[in-house]
Amino acid sequence: MSVMRFLNAVVAGGSIAGLFAARVLAQHFERVVVIDKDTLARGSMPRKGVPQGRHVHVLLARGLVALERLFPNLTKELIDSGAIVIEGGRELAWNHLGKWRVSDDRDLVMLSMSRLLLESVVAHRIRLMPNVELLERTRVVGFRSDNSQRVTGVRVASAEQAFDTTGRAADLVVDATGRGSASPRWLEELGFKAPKADHIPARITYATCTFSRSESWPPWRGLVIGGAPSRRGAVVLPIERDLWLVSLAGYFDEQMPSNHLEFLEFARSLATPELYEALRPQEPMSDVAPHAFPGSQRRRYERLKNLPSGLIVLGDALCSFNPVYGQGMTVSALEAEALDDALCVAKAEVEIGPHFARRWFASTKAVVDAAWDGVSIEDFRHPELRSERPLGLRVAQWYVGRLHRATYRDPRVTNQFYRVLSFMDSPSSLFSPRVARRVLLGRAVSPQTGTG
Repeated sequence: MSVMRFLNAVVAGGSIAGLFAARVLAQHFERVVVIDKDTLARGSMPRKGVPQGRHVHVLLARGLVALERLFPNLTKELIDSGAIVIEGGRELAWNHLGKWRVSDDRDLVMLSMSRLLLESVVAHRIRLMPNVELLERTRVVGFRSDNSQRVTGVRVASAEQAFDTTGRAADLVVDATGRGSASPRWLEELGFKAPKADHIPARITYATCTFSRSESWPPWRGLVIGGAPSRRGAVVLPIERDLWLVSLAGYFDEQMPSNHLEFLEFARSLATPELYEALRPQEPMSDVAPHAFPGSQRRRYERLKNLPSGLIVLGDALCSFNPVYGQGMTVSALEAEALDDALCVAKAEVEIGPHFARRWFASTKAVVDAAWDGVSIEDFRHPELRSERPLGLRVAQWYVGRLHRATYRDPRVTNQFYRVLSFMDSPSSLFSPRVARRVLLGRAVSPQTGTG
């Protein structure tokens, strides 16, 4: 018995999330078209459409598992191309509000590389798929509809043209156009309500520079400095070509460095001197690149009572997280897994019917909730946002504050905390009796710096 395949799918946006979705769609549809206003990643050429691409990105443990299922042997290909394996807490030095977390974990594997490397390797895999077409330098300018509560495709125009010239029919349209998604407006044009959006207005600005990974660097493979309500922080990760990628972060109106001397002075102002001491003897290998992020945003599609058939939204178009927590790429990978599951159910029903979109948004809610709730607990610690703090968050902040302090003394608590951050375990595991006992009643252990 042959496996039923749908005919046409369109992915609007060739972002990381869009490429992950295209890989899944290619298993279920005869033809898949990825449409992007930019050119997709190739080799070492940066993409204009990804202004955040020069800054720190990380693929967490659960995201790596998901991508290996979608792209067999991807991990090996990335490592062969220069990506660096970080073995859990043992190789990650994390200074939280001036205290070092302690961890002996070796099982949680993160993969550290430039965003460009991951995007270009995945885009190359997609280009090799015979039923996937990449339509570059083309803008999606609206939805097509047959006026029967269904999206039947997209209207497109080339990057050089101001008006709609043609269209693409689709049984399913996937919006992966990012934070600036026009889907809410286009839904209103079709007579549907636009989703309401929740915001966590913790404005943050990055300044990023690369340095050579010389032998004089400390033994850690990754370094995190920060923690709300501190307004300054840093993340350091190794990337390909024997480089360290160093991103400094400042909340709200912090003055960010624009040159190498200011970069070093900002590093000296942090809660611990490790980064400053590591940078001081080094020669920078790039200019200082800035990037501003206005705050986390979540569009509440799952709360809409009426949705058109033939349309789903994922990636930053659904929820855009504060990048300091490093969740975005992993959430997109998990959404791709959920899309595969949803399409398998739809095949059994022999159509992408009116309930498909509702089931989709319901199925992604748990993973988005996990990331969003974690951002909320931390970002609403800033005094600038306390007046906007949601009701009921205070208790969670109190407990998680105790949990943070426990990670300074108890490796078991830290290891479980890392498993949750890596999406390997549910956030509820941090409230289990076993962990809560150690958080609330645990004794101090021998102090460690966390930098060895």
